Amino acid sequence: MANVLGVGIATLDIINELDHYPAEDSEQRAVAQRVELGGNVANSLRVLRQFGHPVEFAGVLAEDADGRRIADLMDRYGIETRHARRVEGHAPTSYITVNRATGSRTIVHWRDLPEFDLGAFMALDPSEYDWLHFEARACDETAAMLALSRARVTDQPISLEVEKDRPDLDQLWSFPDVIFFSRAFAHGRGFEEPAAFLREARGWAPQAILVLGWGSGGAWLSRPDETEPAHVPARPVDTVIDSIAAGDTLIAGFIHARARGMGSLESLEFAVRLAERKLMQAGLAGLGPNDPADDPDLLCRLEDLEPIDAIGVWPQGRASGGPAPLIVVRHGERVCAWRNVCPHNGSPLSRERHDFLETRQGERQLRCNVHQAFFQLDDGLCTAGPCEGQRLEAVALERVDNRIYLADRAPHGNAPPATHREGSVQR
Repeated sequence: MANVLGVGIATLDIINELDHYPAEDSEQRAVAQRVELGGNVANSLRVLRQFGHPVEFAGVLAEDADGRRIADLMDRYGIETRHARRVEGHAPTSYITVNRATGSRTIVHWRDLPEFDLGAFMALDPSEYDWLHFEARACDETAAMLALSRARVTDQPISLEVEKDRPDLDQLWSFPDVIFFSRAFAHGRGFEEPAAFLREARGWAPQAILVLGWGSGGAWLSRPDETEPAHVPARPVDTVIDSIAAGDTLIAGFIHARARGMGSLESLEFAVRLAERKLMQAGLAGLGPNDPADDPDLLCRLEDLEPIDAIGVWPQGRASGGPAPLIVVRHGERVCAWRNVCPHNGSPLSRERHDFLETRQGERQLRCNVHQAFFQLDDGLCTAGPCEGQRLEAVALERVDNRIYLADRAPHGNAPPATHREGSVQR
C-alpha cells in the first residue's frame, strides 16, 4: 500500500439534515444531526485509509476544544497527525445543511487559523512518502512546498486539488503529476463544457494528468499524450442521500487505483464508481474496499463505526443494490452482527446504510423503520413493536485486529496474533 501525505485543511463539520431546504427567515426542525471530520484533504485521507493506505495529515490544527475533537477524529480514523502544526485559535468549522429531498448540501464555513506554510512543511521529509497530495490554498506557500517536494522526490507522484480560483494560482501548474479540478473552478474560468476546459488546461500543465469531476455528468480525463479528453459517465443513482465529500471521495479513489498500478482511465472509472457509492449513503464510513482484489471478504473496519453505531454491510464488501443484508453493530469495544430482517414479517429494518439507530428511553436501540419496532444492540431482543419478545437473527463475526469478517471468511492463513472471535449473542 502507498504511504500518502495530504497537505491541506481539516475542519469540524456540523451537519443538519432537513426534509426540504428551509425558506429564509423560518424556523426548522432538523431530521437528524451529526458532527464529523471534514476538510477536503482530511476527507480524502479518511477514504484512502479504508483501503489500507498509511496516511498522514500536514496542516494546521487549533488548540481549542473543537481542534482537539478534530485531532481525536483523525486518530480514530487512522490518520497520522505528527506533522500537523498546533496553534492557538478557533478550529475551522463548516455548518452544512443537507436537503434530504435532493441530497444537495449548502455550506457556511468559518475559519480563524493561519495556513500551513513552508516553514512547517520543512519539518518533514517528502521522500518518505509514496504519494504527496496538496490542496491549492495559500498559493505562494503551496508553490514553495510543491517546489521543495519536486526537488526531493524521485518517482513519487505529486497531485494537486484545485477546487476554487485563488490569487497567484497559475504559478502551481508546472509542479504536479496529477491535477484534480472541480466543476465550480471550470465554471469560474468561463467554461460550461468539460472537454473545452481540459483542452485549455492542457496548455497550463502539459506534463500532468488532468482530472475534472462533473457531478452527475461523471468525470473527465486529459492525458499528456492524447489530444482529446476521455469521459467516464456517471451511472444513475436512484436516490442521492448525501453529496458531502463526493469530490474528495473521487480524488481518493483515483489515488488508490493509481497506487495499485491501474491505468489513468481505469483509475478514473474506479473513482467515479466509488463516488457513486458515496452519494447513496450518509458520511464516509464503510466506503472501502470496493475492489474485490483489496480484501474481498472484509465487511468493515472498527474505525468505520462510531463508539455506538450500526451500519448496513454487504458480504464481499460490495453493494449490490437493495438494502444491505447484514447490520454490523458496535457498542463500545464489542462488535456483533444481525440479519437486516425484522422478525415481524421479513422486511428490512432499513433500506439505508446508516439509518438503524434511535434513542428510546435514554438508550440507543436498533429500529425497524417499517413497524417502529425496537431491538437491543447486544442481544437483538425486540423491546417494543409487533414482534416484541422475538430476536433478530444473529450472524457470527471474527475480528482480525480492527478488521471485521464473517466468522467463516476471516483470513486465518496470515492473520496477525490479535485475531479473536466475536460472538454475536452473549446471554
